[in-house]
Amino acid sequence: MHSDDVNPTDATVNSTADAAAETEVSAAIAGVGAIPATPAAHAVPPAANRRMVRAQGQSNGVHKQREVSAPVPAASGGAARDGAHREGAMRFDETGKVSLDHIYTQPDPHAYFSTLRRLDYVIPQLARPFFSQLIEERRARLRRPPTVLDVGCSYGVNAALLRCGLTMDDMYDRYGERDGEAPDRAVLLARDRELVQARQSRATPRFVGLDSSRPAVSYARAAGFLDDAVCADLEERDPTEAERTVLAGADFVVSTGCIGYVTERTIDRIASASERSDRPWMAHFVLRMFSFDPFTEVLDALGYDTVHVEGVFPQRRFASAQEQQQVLDTLAAVGVDPRGLESDGWLYARLHVSRPRHAPARRTARAGHPADSLIGRPG
Repeated sequence: MHSDDVNPTDATVNSTADAAAETEVSAAIAGVGAIPATPAAHAVPPAANRRMVRAQGQSNGVHKQREVSAPVPAASGGAARDGAHREGAMRFDETGKVSLDHIYTQPDPHAYFSTLRRLDYVIPQLARPFFSQLIEERRARLRRPPTVLDVGCSYGVNAALLRCGLTMDDMYDRYGERDGEAPDRAVLLARDRELVQARQSRATPRFVGLDSSRPAVSYARAAGFLDDAVCADLEERDPTEAERTVLAGADFVVSTGCIGYVTERTIDRIASASERSDRPWMAHFVLRMFSFDPFTEVLDALGYDTVHVEGVFPQRRFASAQEQQQVLDTLAAVGVDPRGLESDGWLYARLHVSRPRHAPARRTARAGHPADSLIGRPG
């Protein structure tokens, strides 16, 4: 996980697809345990990015990786587009996923979005309406804009989408090359600050980020996507008093890919940072190769109920045929059936929503709305 800055924001769902997803969210969010469970169709992928997960393959806190020479095939057949037959050294972790660590340590998000665009990284876009709905649920209970903590925030992608109402395609275009040249950091920051200022309102949530990449978090804060941040690896240690104060202010904790990269230790330390009776709600999108059971157990001991939302969500395309085969091997080892999903060329995630048991369930989804099909049962 990369942690450094923190920033929460509110986003308006602009498209019909987002509106539908938002209602789907409301069902999942509305009532832990009281939501219908109809099998859901796969969410349609847009484009976005997500960093490597570090769950298995850790040795003394260091992510084990192996380097091999492998081609990056074209999109047909499920591999990354725009990377046809490019040979080069690719590093993999022990789960089989290609390592993209280098794109999280640059002074600006250009490399991050350029790389993830080729992989059709889309999970933040699919997560946005769910997060937005939960933010509104939280706002209604608190009667104020909530503080959102993004775990593994990197360059503040989730905050940017939520705060400014952007899409992943918007982000890819913002940070892509112009006339064959990489954008200047100062120009990017000035443009981002102007956007944030234009979209900011008194109703905007406060966004905080947690990541271990100081360059990424620093950019997110300087751009205004994050209001505050913690740059730390909570897998390795407890938060400092100053960090604990920041974490304790969270009303809603989200993530779109760091689970597996971080374990239940980090989530436990976040939830335990607050001494309030009203602990933060949580919503985590987790790749299917990683079990959420250890997190559910830790959260249960802290007084949470967890809903495993029905349906799956595409994260990104595989970077190569080799990555796909290695991930398929990992899925087989943990007993997850990849047919019709990872076997077709995409990594898929599930959504897990956790709330304190005393939080009253409130259903906001309209009866018969398509959102109902993505809602799960507690489990």
